[in-house]
Amino acid sequence: MSNSKIKVAEMFAGVGGFHLGLTRASKNFEIVWADQYEPDRTNQFAFNIYKNNFPHTNVTNEDISLVNKQAIPNMDLLVGGFPCQDYSVASSGAKGFYGKKGVLWWDIKEVIEAKWPQFIFLENVDRLLTSPGVNSDQPGRDFGMILRTLSDLGYGVSWKMINAADYGFPQRRRRTFIFAFREDTKVKLDAKEVIGKNESEITEFIKSMAPLSNTLKIKTLGKLTKVDLYKYQSLSDFSDNFKLKKAFRRTGLMIDGSVYMADYEPIVREPRTLADIIEPNAENQELYLTPEKKKKFEELKGAFRTTKISRTGYEYKYGMGSIAYPDPLNKPARTMVTSEHTVSRMSHVVEDPGNGRYRVISPQEAELINTFPKDWTKLEGVSNPNRYFTMGNALVVNLVKEIGVEIEKIVKLEVNNSNFSSSKTVEKIEH
Repeated sequence: MSNSKIKVAEMFAGVGGFHLGLTRASKNFEIVWADQYEPDRTNQFAFNIYKNNFPHTNVTNEDISLVNKQAIPNMDLLVGGFPCQDYSVASSGAKGFYGKKGVLWWDIKEVIEAKWPQFIFLENVDRLLTSPGVNSDQPGRDFGMILRTLSDLGYGVSWKMINAADYGFPQRRRRTFIFAFREDTKVKLDAKEVIGKNESEITEFIKSMAPLSNTLKIKTLGKLTKVDLYKYQSLSDFSDNFKLKKAFRRTGLMIDGSVYMADYEPIVREPRTLADIIEPNAENQELYLTPEKKKKFEELKGAFRTTKISRTGYEYKYGMGSIAYPDPLNKPARTMVTSEHTVSRMSHVVEDPGNGRYRVISPQEAELINTFPKDWTKLEGVSNPNRYFTMGNALVVNLVKEIGVEIEKIVKLEVNNSNFSSSKTVEKIEH
């Protein structure tokens, strides 16, 4: 590891949320390689946007499964918002690790095996903690598989499911952030010393860990739940037989296959609201609703109840409450989706503060809700639907920035760690 630069490789780069967030956090982060490829698309608009905004970055538009992992530059930190369609509640028939995009987790594993970075920082949907679902017979199996895989590779892990609005950002976007640290790092060695001590000391350690350390209310962290990932002999055994009563909880620590987890309440900050972002008197008339669209939205935003059947034949009740219509300007945005511009239940509809007319949000407003610069996705050959799609998949950049500040501090501690070696020279520890 260079004393001045933290070398970063970015998988599933999208339009550069990790890149932008980390470099906002510190000039010490240097993105040495990135990959962005959207399957089954002739127009690789996300890659084009990334390349336009970071023209000097070594970014490839290649299917990650075809990438020679050994040829990727050496790195200190591997990051990625790996594809989440198979875990998303907006997707029907979710298949987790066995879905078309869920299998891409194994490409992350191959990169880790090839380059063995000191640290890993990943993001996925909140539902990852329960996937393939609370109504399945294996809730939490997919996240458990991630933890078990990382443990087999010699990493410890801390995680938090974070609602960006709780930390002052303008979107109620809930995402699972995963921070992993290699066997020989100081943070892993410190964590191993804590494991086996009393519950309050383990709780304090979890509370102090990235992502977003020291942002939890101790009194509401709750009783720790312990899970042993090595009661299953192999990944295949794990996949077939892993059982968890409910799901993984909102925050936790995994060291050498031992998981300690709990729920928590954040120390909430005053959020930015839609009123800070929505511009009055939008000029684009296509944003405004026709009477027909206005009526259709009203129907879609209403409550509904239905009955579903799980893959194992279990019948259960399913429903959703009504969604505020129009979206209140005195609150943060709801989670944006890739179909934001369409007439759908999840699309935002606001009352334009300048003229009182109902409309959808603009591409520029979508960017600001994710704390990107305005017109970040504006590029010749990129349509407005393309721009909404990228923002539905994107990170809240300034949340990444805040976590990046923490990660930089952790990485800097390794300089004085005598047990630590560069990823270029270290021999892997066999498990």
